[in-house]
Amino acid sequence: LATPHEVDNESTIDAPQYAQTIQRARDILKSYVSPQLTNHMKWLPCHAIDLSKNGRLDAHVDSVKFSGEIVAGISLLSDSIMRLRPAKGEWIDDASDESSGGYVDLYLPKLSLYCLHGMSRFHYSHELLPSDSVYQISGRDVQVTRGRRLSIIFRDALVDSKDA
Repeated sequence: LATPHEVDNESTIDAPQYAQTIQRARDILKSYVSPQLTNHMKWLPCHAIDLSKNGRLDAHVDSVKFSGEIVAGISLLSDSIMRLRPAKGEWIDDASDESSGGYVDLYLPKLSLYCLHGMSRFHYSHELLPSDSVYQISGRDVQVTRGRRLSIIFRDALVDSKDA
């Protein structure tokens, strides 16, 4: 994972005690992709990201060299806000000011499952906003105080085009 971030701990988590939860989440995630992909889909081992209240997960697009169509996660312990922005080279050029707008915020409440697939997976960067950031919902501002964030990350394996 070649991303700029300050993660307190990152480890593989396909442990037997979590097998049922992991399989249930994978089944839900598979329902979001086309049947042509699910016939050949293989999952990479899940991993956990442990981020302190002040830890950072800066804007990045996950590597397309090793994982496939899905990057997803279950957010544990704390609410947070994930910001998606068009990745450089997509709808903006290198000289554009990314801070001028053109983003989507996703509110990730504790125990939620999110999925980046298709455009959101390949053409948008994602990042976690710092604690006490504001999320707008139904015309009102909600301040989201992020504590320690533990998340279980799901990725499918890159499928060789000759195997698909």
